[in-house]
Amino acid sequence: MSRTPRVCSFCHEEMAEDEFKCKSCGNLVVTKTALPDQPYMPEYEESVLDQYSIVLLVLMTLFLPPVAIVIGGVMLFNDSMYKRDTGKLLVTGAFVVMVILTITLFAGSGTFTINF
Repeated sequence: MSRTPRVCSFCHEEMAEDEFKCKSCGNLVVTKTALPDQPYMPEYEESVLDQYSIVLLVLMTLFLPPVAIVIGGVMLFNDSMYKRDTGKLLVTGAFVVMVILTITLFAGSGTFTINF
């Protein structure tokens, strides 16, 4: 298989295969880089929360509001916009549930007293 001789791109003089600088004009020869095996870098894709995880988060918000506030607070500082929005919903939902439970417990505490 015969190769075409390398030629300087500036003065068009022939060059050897192992030369990177033209002997006649001093111009550096542009070398072509080999194409990578992968044309692009694989990106790390964060998976969105599936339905099972969302159900668990909602149940945790209903039954364990302080834990939901902590997890939501951690998610608020995530780089992903989706996780930040989920954290906002967790914290807000947990606060609402805590207020409702507090009102229910304090209002209902007077009705559960039994006087003999």
